[in-house]
Amino acid sequence: MNREMVKDIHEDRPSDPKESLLRAGATVGFLEEARYQALKTDKDDPSWEAKWLYHGFGGAANFIPVVGDAAQRGVDALAYQWQLDEQARINAEAVRQSGEAFSVRRYQLQALADEWAKVNPASGNNRYTLTSEINGAAFHGNQTAQGLAGDQ
Repeated sequence: MNREMVKDIHEDRPSDPKESLLRAGATVGFLEEARYQALKTDKDDPSWEAKWLYHGFGGAANFIPVVGDAAQRGVDALAYQWQLDEQARINAEAVRQSGEAFSVRRYQLQALADEWAKVNPASGNNRYTLTSEINGAAFHGNQTAQGLAGDQ
């Protein structure tokens, strides 16, 4: 995708040269949001393992004479705590991966803005302005992907 966006910056000649910059930003933002949605979709769900732990060991513990009911409740408490701990670990990993994706996006957008500036030296825009504009286009791409997924 990067190669095609750079090719577009170099070869496309729209009436407004910034169009290629904004299209590149929107593309990066759209793909980034798709990545975030995939991370949410692909997260593990520890509730099934916890249910099997509870029903498997808890059911067996229930047959222990005299203390069966208490033992089953102990297994239930342990299974629930394991589920909470596992969900926290899964969520922390998803947050780490999302942060990593955002960092990649930041460098990718800066490189695209720098490439656009090389191709359009007479634009009169400085690096800060171009970076701000491509970031805005990326956020627009994020919102478009969210809308298509029904998240807005």
